[in-house]
Amino acid sequence: MYTDSYPKLLDGVSKTVGGGIGCELLKILALTGFTNVEVIDLDTIDVSNLNRQFLFRRHHVGMPKCVVACEAALAMSPMSRDELKYVPHHGNVCDNSKFNVQYVSSFDLVLNALDNVNARRRVNRLCLAASVPLVEAGTTGYLGQVTVIDKASNVECYECQAKPTQKVYPICTIRSTPSMPVHTIVWAEELYKLLFNPKVEDSMLFEDQSGDEKSTYMEQILNLRAMMCKSDNDFTMNDIRQAIGNVLIALYTTEIEKQIGMDRFKTALKVPTSILSESIQQITMDENLLAPSSRENYSQTDVLSKEDCIAEAASCLMEAALLWSSGSTLLPEFDKDDVLAMRLVTCTSNLRSYVFGIEPIQSYYSAKGIAGNIIPAIATTNAIVAGLQILQAFHILRDQIEGKAGDLKKSCRYTYCLRDKTRKGYYLLPTFLPDPNPKCFVCKNAVINLTLNTTNWTLEMLLRRVLKKELGFMEPSITIGSSIIYEEGEDIGDDEYTVMLQKKLADLPAGGVKHGVVIRVEDFTQDLEVDICFHHQSEWEPKDGEDALAEEEELFTIGGDKPAVAQSTLSTKGEEENEEEGEDGSDIELVCSDEAIILDNDNNNGSLKRAFGDSENACGFEGANKKTK
Repeated sequence: MYTDSYPKLLDGVSKTVGGGIGCELLKILALTGFTNVEVIDLDTIDVSNLNRQFLFRRHHVGMPKCVVACEAALAMSPMSRDELKYVPHHGNVCDNSKFNVQYVSSFDLVLNALDNVNARRRVNRLCLAASVPLVEAGTTGYLGQVTVIDKASNVECYECQAKPTQKVYPICTIRSTPSMPVHTIVWAEELYKLLFNPKVEDSMLFEDQSGDEKSTYMEQILNLRAMMCKSDNDFTMNDIRQAIGNVLIALYTTEIEKQIGMDRFKTALKVPTSILSESIQQITMDENLLAPSSRENYSQTDVLSKEDCIAEAASCLMEAALLWSSGSTLLPEFDKDDVLAMRLVTCTSNLRSYVFGIEPIQSYYSAKGIAGNIIPAIATTNAIVAGLQILQAFHILRDQIEGKAGDLKKSCRYTYCLRDKTRKGYYLLPTFLPDPNPKCFVCKNAVINLTLNTTNWTLEMLLRRVLKKELGFMEPSITIGSSIIYEEGEDIGDDEYTVMLQKKLADLPAGGVKHGVVIRVEDFTQDLEVDICFHHQSEWEPKDGEDALAEEEELFTIGGDKPAVAQSTLSTKGEEENEEEGEDGSDIELVCSDEAIILDNDNNNGSLKRAFGDSENACGFEGANKKTK
């Protein structure tokens, strides 16, 4: 059991809820004799964690995960407490001031179970820079995978395979021509912001009343907001019902009829049908109105009728008005874990789906899955994957003890956990560790080809959108030829390079960044260096089957030497092939830019091709060891 080795375990969850794999991982480490463990975790325990993270109990809600997990692991270890050292760190693994290359270098092994790309990318780079083996893992529902990343063994790193790219839906699609449930849910989230955010103009549904074209719904929205803000209760319940009815009529009757009258949907496959104002008025003015979600036999998986959605929306707005007027605070922006907010988004998005003939209509449960980027977590999958990670850890430790470090291809495997068994009856499918992608800019220092409009893009845009968000640089330094254009770091003054940030790329010193120019970007915090070759493009055309592109100054493509997204099939030396169908539409990211809403609806569809993603359970911990006897 290798209890003579004393590995440290590094565990990190960055900002998002995780720990499904991590709890199982820490449990197994304790039970198998690992004595020196360090746990890093940013999160606190939420009640929603209790159904799959079994180291936590209800009285732990609100406490740091790392602290409680360490205590639970100590309690279940068969060894004496005097021999154990489980140290929790309530912090972010992306914090370079503490969790850097030097810190990771003190370990023999890192075990990852993170749930977001940025943190996983960060740990991947730290381990490569420190030459420390990394056991990477993730789950998506019934699917899971475990692999080993090791620079000395010349195997594929986390970033050798590109992650699915975001799909861009222009605002006009969300506002005027929705065709999918995700469109209506995003619209409903923006409606929530329009109703309750202190800055009403922050919602993409906001319409300026001073414009030439009068809005069909802003006056009703503002009237309802003003009524809810009153603290002197200078209104009757009937006034609130009337105001709510006016808002719903404006959104689902007047606005829709206006759009139809403008021939907006002349070429559409489905012409929307407005909801009769009389139906809305009759339901909202009912003094005995009961929210469908309050019925005795109601279930969160129930799909409500159009009339029930109207009643639910009216009830939610009535509750919100009463809470707000009584001095209670309402969330300024939608949160899937707020029951009132989720109820309102579900019913208002469904009403829009009824108007536009979009199917399927969503239940509360399914709408929450779409709105909250939730992929169902299966505790058994987490346990299986954690066990596979420990088995790989044993192989690595054995090779280190026997002096065979750097040759993990022979002893370790990339293992898939399948939902359906293979033709040979296996649910676990091990394959050889893949070779690194020769075009990977992280582990192979390949050149990246970047296409954008060099005359429109500023240095600030390049840093924000590409270098930091897309490529994951923490403290980039940029060089053109022998000239340093930009630097970040502890020793660099805040305003030293400020003047450069608003310059267009083509206007930068040393000849600027133009078509064919190659710049070098370095990040000493990650021991990362990459060359970027720029290609100028001023006009952009949508690809076949995509929506027309909105006018967006930050359009760009990364191609050439950046890996393409992996295929969704797996072939293992011609012996086994397996392609799975996964949960639909469960991976969504909403980002607001100047002209477009960006949605990532690539749904982690069971791809068995190294598709570690951003799902709730697609990792929750990291791990490492040093000091092997």
